[in-house]
Amino acid sequence: MNEIRERRRLSFGSVAEQYDRARPTYPERLVEDVVAYAADGLAAAPRALEVGAGTGKATLQFAARGLAIDAVEPDGAMAAVASLRAATASVDVRTQVSDFESAEIPERSYGLLYSGQAWHWVTPERRYELAGRALAPAGALAVFWNRPDWTRCELRDALEGAYRRSGVAMVSRGPLHPSGHEPLLEEGDSWFDELAASPEFTGAELRRYDWVRRYAATEYVDLVGTHSDHLLLDADQRDRLFAEITDAIDAAGGSFEFPYGTLLCLARRLP
Repeated sequence: MNEIRERRRLSFGSVAEQYDRARPTYPERLVEDVVAYAADGLAAAPRALEVGAGTGKATLQFAARGLAIDAVEPDGAMAAVASLRAATASVDVRTQVSDFESAEIPERSYGLLYSGQAWHWVTPERRYELAGRALAPAGALAVFWNRPDWTRCELRDALEGAYRRSGVAMVSRGPLHPSGHEPLLEEGDSWFDELAASPEFTGAELRRYDWVRRYAATEYVDLVGTHSDHLLLDADQRDRLFAEITDAIDAAGGSFEFPYGTLLCLARRLP
């Protein structure tokens, strides 16, 4: 894993509370669909494994459906927030501070392995092999991401202008950069193709859930400030960029509707 990618992967703990506050949860229909899809696997192996739990956004949504969950999270600060939230909710969640590649995971023990907003951080050459090793035969794999759908965002041009005016040069352009991330459909196709090509799994499916959330300027800046490409900016650059973003949103009335598409890839472990 190269140095910049590793810095990005472990950058979130510095803003763990902000991440928990600002990041959205996942569509409830997605959670229901995943649990239904994994029903047979969970009947045979009733615990679920979560890879990249973050602050427990998806954890609590799945635990609320009655799932017992073993969660893996590499960042200790993020895992501490997740553990506190799970304890407060009195759900059956065990959290291990580790990356997926190094975690102590019993083989063929889980009816469901899921990962929200984190699967891209697992080593590409190993992620499906490791998932296949953890899942019981016919267990389900579900990986998903909340992504902005910039093609439906009415404020996209204004936000692009904010980045240009700030003069900030970013190390990369992630999903919250209005001009830098690959289109939503192309991203979904690439994840589907990778999963479909894995010899560990069968019956790959790609699903999409469209929804909208309204953000005030302060809320949106809070959200942007939890993304790794923005976290790696120095403080002066961030302040300059966030001031331009705030001005752009204020000029549009102080808030705007931000369209999301949540991508879900599903497959079953080969018997």
